Amino acid sequence: MQFIDTHIHLQDFKSNCATDIINQAQNQGVKRLICVSSVAADWAKVAEMATKFAPFVIPAFGLHPWYVEEAEDNWAQKLESYLQAFPKALIGECGLDKLKNPNFEKQGEVFAQQIDLAKKYARPLIIHAVKAEEWLNEFWKKLPESFVFHSFTSSAELAQKVIKNGGLLGFNFSLLRSKNMEKLLSALPADKILLETDGPYQGPTKGEEVLPTMLPELLVEIAAIRGEDKEALAMRIYQNSEEFINFGK
Repeated sequence: MQFIDTHIHLQDFKSNCATDIINQAQNQGVKRLICVSSVAADWAKVAEMATKFAPFVIPAFGLHPWYVEEAEDNWAQKLESYLQAFPKALIGECGLDKLKNPNFEKQGEVFAQQIDLAKKYARPLIIHAVKAEEWLNEFWKKLPESFVFHSFTSSAELAQKVIKNGGLLGFNFSLLRSKNMEKLLSALPADKILLETDGPYQGPTKGEEVLPTMLPELLVEIAAIRGEDKEALAMRIYQNSEEFINFGK
């Protein structure tokens, strides 16, 4: 089976260095990683990894909703310069999080700017959305052609709204702890699924860093819940990931 980790924060690992993570991942059938940023301070680190480990590491530059209040005034111009320097880069992660911060105005403004950049440069958008269903109503018709709701654990109803608007759903081990898991997975078309670790966060064991080598384990769990052949599902998800990464290329 082949895999693409569509969401990992290589720059945040403490117990494992990027070289070891990548070597181990390749030995487990992982073909590429999308290295995702959260704050402007990440961008140079992500760019360095994408350059050093090209083409295995694909960069994603973005401003996470948790950190919008501390962003510099010229953050959007800096972000755009990274998109220009890396034509295969994605945008993210970005989005809305009412649980962490009830202030919609600033989050909405920053999210909208990154949506505009995704459209301008024809780049896939990686979206973080938590407890923000009402806020999202302002954005459904504004989203770019290619986007994913990463680390999705919300309702099957929200999942259908994502799909209806042309999006994908990214799943990591946090899904297996969700009360919505079975209902969500049983109603989801296979061509709308991506796999991710969100490493080093959200692994199966609390307090331990999750690695891309664990993607086969995640795939087996999801296939079992769906009652689907694991090889066939892995092939379909790998194809979804390739299409997502290569959008606009």
